[in-house]
Parts: sequence; structure tokens; C-alpha cells
Amino acid sequence: MKTELQAARLARGWTQAELMVAMEDAAERLGIELPSRSSLKTQVSMFENGRRPPGPEYQSLLCEVYEATRHQLGFELETAPSQLDALPKLPRPQGPAPTASSEVLGYLKSVFVQHAQAEPLVGPRFLVPAVQSQVPLIEQLCTDAKGPARGEVLRVGLRYAEFLGWLYQDSGDSQEAMLWTNRALDYAYELDDPTLSAYVFQRRANIATEAGRAGYAQGLANAALNYSGKIPSQIEAVALRARANAHAELGNASETARALDEARVLAAKPPGDDDGLAPYVSVEYIDMEAANCAIVLNRPEDAVRTMEESLTRWPAQQQRDRGLCLARLATAYAQNEDLEGAVDAGMKAVSIAQATGSARILAELTRLQTHLVPFSKLVEIAELNRAVGSMKGT
Repeated sequence: MKTELQAARLARGWTQAELMVAMEDAAERLGIELPSRSSLKTQVSMFENGRRPPGPEYQSLLCEVYEATRHQLGFELETAPSQLDALPKLPRPQGPAPTASSEVLGYLKSVFVQHAQAEPLVGPRFLVPAVQSQVPLIEQLCTDAKGPARGEVLRVGLRYAEFLGWLYQDSGDSQEAMLWTNRALDYAYELDDPTLSAYVFQRRANIATEAGRAGYAQGLANAALNYSGKIPSQIEAVALRARANAHAELGNASETARALDEARVLAAKPPGDDDGLAPYVSVEYIDMEAANCAIVLNRPEDAVRTMEESLTRWPAQQQRDRGLCLARLATAYAQNEDLEGAVDAGMKAVSIAQATGSARILAELTRLQTHLVPFSKLVEIAELNRAVGSMKGT
């Protein structure tokens, strides 16, 4: 009887030798050290015949190679076994706990709205402690709530956990980001809600892509899209966006274009009831994501026009995202060897990154620097590099 791992290899038409080559390529990308080829062959054989389960590092590597989730490869846990222990230990208040009354839930919802409104302006640094301070109350409510109230508490818990995942992602901490987003997925599974599950799966895909795990991200995006036909169009569109980003990082231009075209069609449809998860999804939003994919695929001409036009009408309250757009535009200018444009957009992005503490803007500015290496002796480029270096502590 074939195991899921053996079936995954055979579905690709690979021999074990070809699988090991793919594993070695992925390991080099991810900074994982593998044993000798003979030892690796023994390990792969044992994994495939079920004699030894892969450890967390091998699970991660195989997910990357097969562009699949742990669940799809038959691993016992969807998340790494150590992740439960790795969750932060939060203080437990003493005394009687409040019940899941409409007043308590109303308080948590109103505070969440205020946090979400503040986040694009102030960034993650000041919000993580404030948002995390609500988690002990939510977890206590989840422990005690029964009946109809339990579903409402779980939905609140999901929103807080997913938001914390986003804040950590924007802080540059992909491990904490994935831990909290996994917690959100636990709530979605208990609720048995396709919309929430699909949304959280695509969020996990985004984190994995930004952490350099595009193959694994592809599997997570596919998991989100398994709910196609059961979810609102804007949720399916944002999941296709996640698929496109992963394909772009993997260099698959045609698959990237196909996913973006499908996303545009869905984003143009009247929005359904998405629980307020993705109000930002529009054709213009998908176009901006397409511009980022164009930069990744080294097609800057396709990106510059979209980003320049978008910046003329960028909402003032979306300051952090404006900084990310500027940093990406600077990269596109640099790819076109428009040094004046790259420096101007790059310095504006630096200012916003300093104000918001967004590691995602800094990561894009770091990518920009690689395109400016041949011009590093120019005064303007040196000044930009110093500004970026000051944020990295170099």
C-alpha cells in the first residue's frame, strides 16, 4: 500500500534519485543541511515505506519540494509538533472570569475595530502588546463558552489571532506570524466555516512566501482554493493572489498570469458576505499584486505604470501600504536603471518604514539594494544605502 509521500513522488513521475535532487535544491534555498546522498536515500526510503516519520525539518523540506501542506503529505499534524509549546505564555488573570455576554463580546469587537483602523498608520510595533493583552480574556471565554455563544466567541478569537499573525508578519517575525495564524485556523476548523478556513489558509500562504518558502506557500494557496464554489468571490480572489505570488517566486510566469487573470474576474463581481475579512479586494488591488509579481519576474515595465498611477490616489489612512508600494516602485525603477526615480521613491519608503516599523518595507528596500550594487559609489545611492542600513543596524 502506497504512503502519501510515495504517491506524491509517483504523481510527479520522479524516481527517488530525482526526488533527492529536488530536496537538495530546496535545502540550499532554505538553508537546511542534508546528510550525504547515501544517508538521504536511506531516510527517503524509510519515510516512504512508513518505517520512520519525517521530523519537523524534513516535513518542511518535503512540503517545499512537493508544493503541498503537511496534511496533504500525510503527516500527522498540519502544524509542526513543537508549535503548541512555542506559543507565548500569556498571563492568567486571578479571580472569577467574565462570561461571554453580549456586552463583553461587544467590547472585544469594538476594541478590535480600533486596532485595525490604527494599524495602517502606526504599524505593528505599538499594536502587538495591545492586541495580545486581549488574548487571555478571549482564551478564557473560549474555554467556558457553550452553546450558541461559543461560535461567536470563536469568531472573535479567530479575528484577534489572525490579526496578531499579520502584525508579527509585518514585524518580520515569520515564526510568530505562522503560530498565531495557525491558532486562527484551529478556530476556523471548529467553526467548520469554509470562508474563514480559506481566508486563513491564504494568509498562511502569504507568510510562507515572504519567508522564502514559495513551494510550501503554493500548497497552502491550493488548500484555500479547495473551497472554491463555497466561498465569496473576494475570498477566492485573494487566495488566487496568494497562488500568483508563490508562482512568481518560483519563476512560473504563465501560472502567475493565469492566477491573476482568474482573480481579476472574481474581484470584479459584486462582493458576497465575507465576514468583513477582505473589503480591500478589488480589481485595482489585484493589479497592484500583479505589479509586484512583475517585479519578482523581472518585468519592471509592467509594474511601473500600475504603481505610479496607484500612488496618485492612495488613501491617506493606508500609510504603511503606501510605503510598501513606494519601495516596490523603487525596485522597478532600479530594474529599469532609472536611478533618480529609484532614489526618490526609495527615500520616501525609508521615511515611512522608520515611522511604522514595517519589516516588509525594509525587506523590499533590501531587495532594492541588490539592484543598485553597480551604482553604489554614486552619492545619492550611498545615501540611500546608509538610510536603509541604519534601520538594519548596519
